[in-house]
Parts: sequence; C-alpha cells; structure tokens
Amino acid sequence: SLRRNPIILFISRICTEEYRFPPPRGPGTGKEVIIEKGTQIFIPVYGIHRDPQYYPDPERFDPDRFTEEGKATRPKNAFLGFGDGPRICL
Repeated sequence: SLRRNPIILFISRICTEEYRFPPPRGPGTGKEVIIEKGTQIFIPVYGIHRDPQYYPDPERFDPDRFTEEGKATRPKNAFLGFGDGPRICL
C-alpha cells in the first residue's frame, strides 16, 4: 500500500560533499554532472515506486514483491515507503 500510495512524494536532502556523476557511455552522450556540497536535492519517491525497471507492472498489487526473493531482484533503495537514512521510520 505504501508503494502505490506513498505518504510522501519526494524526500529532500542536502548534499554533504561534492558528488560527480560520470558522463554516459558513448560518443556525444553528454557531460559529467556535478552536485556541489550544500545543494538541496529531491528524491522522487512516487516515481521510483512506479518505475517498471524496479516494479514490473507497477500498478498491479503484488505482495510477492516484498518477499526475500522479490526484494533480491531490485536495489536496496527502490522502496522508500518509510523514508531513508538515520531517521527512517522503522
């Protein structure tokens, strides 16, 4: 239920150190992206919870997604229903 109807739409964080995303592979695909220390970033919880890359058929209710086997098929932070970090609500 929290995946389909999250209480929060995004999580806000402040970057504590400079972070560099390397450019995509391939010719002419872009440049390195730098997030400077002190920059506020937003993590789109609603969008992540509906990304078919992590949740095939994301609008379908499927409790098996949260079995140990189901959790093993996606990255750790693909479910943020309780937030994340030192103040996670669990």
